[in-house]
Amino acid sequence: MSSDNDKLTNFQKKRLENIKRNNELLQKLNLSKLSNSIKPKEVKVHEKKKSASSNRDSRKRKHEEVKTERLPTRRSRRLQGQAAEPAKELPAELGSIKVKPEVEDVKILGDLKLSDIIKDEGQLDKLANVKVSSGDFFNELRNIQTESSDVKKEVEIFDKMEMWQDKVIYERISSLFIHPSKEKFVMIAGDISGNIGIWNKDISKELGPEDEEEIFRFQLFGKNVSRIDCMPNHMEKLVLASYDGNIRTLDLNNQKSDELLLVKDPYNDALGVSDLQFNYDDPNVIYLSTLTGEFAICDLREDLKSQSLKLRRLADKKIGSMAINPKNTSQIATGSLDRTLKLWDVRKLVDKPEWSQYEDYPSHEIVSTYDSRLSVSGVSYSPNDDTLVCNGYDDTIRLFDVSPGSFTDELLPKLTIKHNCQTGRWTSILKARFKQNKNIFAIANMSRAIDVYTSDGQQLAHMATPTVPAVISWHPSQDVVVGGNSSGKVFLFSEPAIKEEADE
Repeated sequence: MSSDNDKLTNFQKKRLENIKRNNELLQKLNLSKLSNSIKPKEVKVHEKKKSASSNRDSRKRKHEEVKTERLPTRRSRRLQGQAAEPAKELPAELGSIKVKPEVEDVKILGDLKLSDIIKDEGQLDKLANVKVSSGDFFNELRNIQTESSDVKKEVEIFDKMEMWQDKVIYERISSLFIHPSKEKFVMIAGDISGNIGIWNKDISKELGPEDEEEIFRFQLFGKNVSRIDCMPNHMEKLVLASYDGNIRTLDLNNQKSDELLLVKDPYNDALGVSDLQFNYDDPNVIYLSTLTGEFAICDLREDLKSQSLKLRRLADKKIGSMAINPKNTSQIATGSLDRTLKLWDVRKLVDKPEWSQYEDYPSHEIVSTYDSRLSVSGVSYSPNDDTLVCNGYDDTIRLFDVSPGSFTDELLPKLTIKHNCQTGRWTSILKARFKQNKNIFAIANMSRAIDVYTSDGQQLAHMATPTVPAVISWHPSQDVVVGGNSSGKVFLFSEPAIKEEADE
């Protein structure tokens, strides 16, 4: 008679051998005892008694029922019947910190008063003191133009400058603007979440322990504030643009904000505004560029809300910076993510540009092009000596002579300066900015400083700051420059002469 093993297939025999081998291995490792030692401790609350019949019949015996005590998932003081613990007081230094209020993700549309979005009546009363002068800024700017600067004198001015600093806005600063008023210092900052901060500072004196800094914060946009400027013929009114496609005005004297324009494409989708500037010849005309490479000219005397913009395509990628030539307003310069600096003639149209992969918009005519190794971040014209500056991610500042007849289709720099321009995702892009009445420009340095150069490339100053002052702005007539960092703090540099005159 054959045994049971002889009836098994080869596969079944192999399976039994594996089971036997695994059991022997488990015994050697002693895992069964180890697993028993790490079982959770059970709380016995009731044990079922054994009957006589169960002892006689071991095959029908049931396992002893063991129940564990279940504890509530929430262990709050209220559920335990205890009184609430009194609230702890914050230390004085923590209680004084101003934090960003929680704001719902809503679109701010239409005309509104600042009292609609600022609920603190004390802040509104102080904001009413921020009155600025009105008038024609462009005419005033022409009267203070400086053809040439004494380099030695300029160096002395920047050497004497003193620095103030304060947290003006909640998050990373994306735009800065100093109001051209001479009577007082008013600076406006925008951050990457659409918040606006106004710094009304008396730079004629240091703040004492009892003095209070006048800083006002509120939200006007849903995204990055890309550009802040003032209306040339109504200096009390600011014009602000955002990545959410909105362009709004802000009246500092009347505390009102009106919706000027919502930039949209032909499919009714919002187009983020990357840059904006007023035409020097006509203060009612605005040039703007978008995050997707479009360009448009807007006349504020028209009803911009009821008509669509005539968009022109100047790049297939983001236009990060746009500037108007002050000596020839039909010529503009653009710096783009497509690694080019281009000069355009806005008087001439091209129906289907050969360089573009899109056929949705016409374009303007290209006057000249400079091809960069990496993207071009900022472009800016000098006020009166036909110099154009650009900087980009290739760690250079390049100066170009753009006087009539001095360049061809290929734009060549007259001077290249090595400069630390590469920013990460936590720092706003560095952009060189010319002062509006002098042939000098400033740019932040990743080594934590503001650098100032002449249009000939001679460095005038290297003003150190605690952190990187990525966003730069000038006072158009006074020797004042500010830089904003990634945490909402602003560094203000001013010459002492302004303070002494104010004290007198």
